[in-house]
Amino acid sequence: MSNRHEDRHIFLTRAFIFRTAQIILGLIVIAKLVYLQIYNATHFVLLSDRNRIVTQRILATRGTITDTTGQELATNRYTYSAYLDLNGLTKADRDKLLRNLPKVHDLNENVEEKIANPPKIITPENRYITLKEDLDQENLQRLCIVAAITMGITLEKNRTREYKHAEALSHVIGYIGAPTKEDIENSENSVLSHPMAKIGKTCIEREYDAELFGKAGIQHVEVDARRQFIRNIDNIEETPGHDIQLTINLDLQLEVYKILSQHESGSCVVMDAHTGAILAFVSYPGYDTNIFTKKIDRDILKELYENPYKPMINKVISGLYSPGSVFKMITALTALKKGIINKHTRFNCDGCYELGNHKFHCWKWKYGGHGYMDLEDAIAESCDVFFYNLARMLSPDEIAKTARDFGLGELTGIDLPNEKSGLIPTKSWKKDKKKQSWTTGDTLNMSIGQGFVLVTPLQLAKMTAMLVNGMKPITPHLNKSFEVIDKPALDYDPEHIKIILDGMNAVVNSNYGTARASAIDDECFQFGGKTGSSQVFRITEQLRREGKTVSSDYWKKEHAVFVGYAPVDDPQFVVSILIEHGGGGSHTAAPIARDVLLAVKKYCNPRK
Repeated sequence: MSNRHEDRHIFLTRAFIFRTAQIILGLIVIAKLVYLQIYNATHFVLLSDRNRIVTQRILATRGTITDTTGQELATNRYTYSAYLDLNGLTKADRDKLLRNLPKVHDLNENVEEKIANPPKIITPENRYITLKEDLDQENLQRLCIVAAITMGITLEKNRTREYKHAEALSHVIGYIGAPTKEDIENSENSVLSHPMAKIGKTCIEREYDAELFGKAGIQHVEVDARRQFIRNIDNIEETPGHDIQLTINLDLQLEVYKILSQHESGSCVVMDAHTGAILAFVSYPGYDTNIFTKKIDRDILKELYENPYKPMINKVISGLYSPGSVFKMITALTALKKGIINKHTRFNCDGCYELGNHKFHCWKWKYGGHGYMDLEDAIAESCDVFFYNLARMLSPDEIAKTARDFGLGELTGIDLPNEKSGLIPTKSWKKDKKKQSWTTGDTLNMSIGQGFVLVTPLQLAKMTAMLVNGMKPITPHLNKSFEVIDKPALDYDPEHIKIILDGMNAVVNSNYGTARASAIDDECFQFGGKTGSSQVFRITEQLRREGKTVSSDYWKKEHAVFVGYAPVDDPQFVVSILIEHGGGGSHTAAPIARDVLLAVKKYCNPRK
């Protein structure tokens, strides 16, 4: 009996312990459930939502760009792109994806390698891999199948940039591209980390990127365990970018581009002389900006950058050249303002000017020079010796002061990035940069726009505009909404300006001017101007004796330069032309100016 009693006691004790343990464990479970579902519910709801609800940025429609008449220059078209979200992908997910991706053709370069070797730490900057942009129908279908059986792929309908007349407008409109890591880090706009985000890289697209970009929207969508779309929850609509209308006249732009295409390399800008509005802006050769809207082939990019005619350089604002004889108006104005000459002052040109043992030749040296010249004749016939005589009576700093007054050697302020300022040298500049003293020979070279002088074609257009508009400073611009500020005129004697303009008129419309063969036979639309030839290598006495002053080597030929204005009686338009290695300005650049200004008359409705 005692054994049975003892066994029963043990059994009851164990049952009690077991029951107590059950109750304690039950209470723990209940407490944990209460904690999870009541006290920490919000936290776990958020975690759950993060798994099933995905927040997507909706890129805004980029603003369109039109010409002054409303013709479209840069628009948007719908396309599909595919990208991979690395966040949350396991190695098994990536391996499965790599097995299926070969079914898709022409993926972006190194996609497989990037998937196989993802960053150790996923950040907003490296979270996405772009698989393919601008998908064709076949690849879109293939990627839809891959996305259905693997994780992480998103197919997105978006808009890509489309450029009309891309080559002719390449240095006006520019192009967009993916932001760099620095762009993302330096921007307050978080949407730049979106895999399909594009920003302006060059020209108008870059200068007005903030206005064109717009404001992104937000979309919340529900996804399943494989992160595939189930339903749309809500949207915050995007705000489209602002449209921009330019001062460019598309018909004129295309005509000018066609004219320049007869040469290897050059530039032309046509501008309103009174407002600075640019009507045509061509740097030739151009390039197809549409190729930059998606991943560009390295071979194509290499070919563009290694092209000897430099299609990627905006020659209008970034090309630096010696202006040659078109600089003579600056030297002449300096002498007139200083009072060392007047309109009747004459110098004899016998073909060269001797300075010590060195001869500075006039371009007409073979024919014994020009003879006696006054200022108007010297401008019309571009007599170097006349200006050498002026240079002996002027200091380089005085010439530099006039040049800077007319915008040479300084940024014009045009609404484009990467403009270069050029160089108007002074005595102190040479001392600081060259560690040499200024010489009289330097001044002689400077007086005819050679030596150290470097300017851009746009600066020459601004100089010409100020000569014909009453000496009022202007700011060249491409945005039609650009605020034009009326500035006081420069302190130059109008009579002196008239002497200069009479000489420029004679360049084209007299029987002896250097551009007389290019005159327009229309009394209501005659043009004036100045020819120039910018040497790119030094012609020695030995070369002159051998008769080799003109090289057959393209790269040693002088640049052809012309600046002009029209109509002569009521100047409204100015033009600046530079043809690289085109030879003399009179037989290459001046005929182009004539054809360009005839196109201006046709398309731009000059005042009668």
